[in-house]
Amino acid sequence: MPITSPTTINATKGFGEILNYVNYCTDGWISNMIMIAIWVIVLMGYYKAKDDFKGALAIAGYGTFVIGLLFWIGGFITGVVFGMSIAVAIIGTLVLLLDAN
Repeated sequence: MPITSPTTINATKGFGEILNYVNYCTDGWISNMIMIAIWVIVLMGYYKAKDDFKGALAIAGYGTFVIGLLFWIGGFITGVVFGMSIAVAIIGTLVLLLDAN
């Protein structure tokens, strides 16, 4: 797959155009890593603040779902990655709801 030159992008459109170019060059892995980073940051932040891992899973899943929805509407992530963010939100909710405590 030949990669287009960075000089072909219109950088006057802003940072989003540069992110789209990098996402194209890495075959979508930059957007995947951003989604994973958002999930991990929210999970660890909530867990350290509240000391509730099951709640942190649910909150991180919903946060990733909202960001993933915006990225999917903007065309930054694929439908498969968005489907995975929905699955993570559902799994986090099930873990929270099936808690015995």
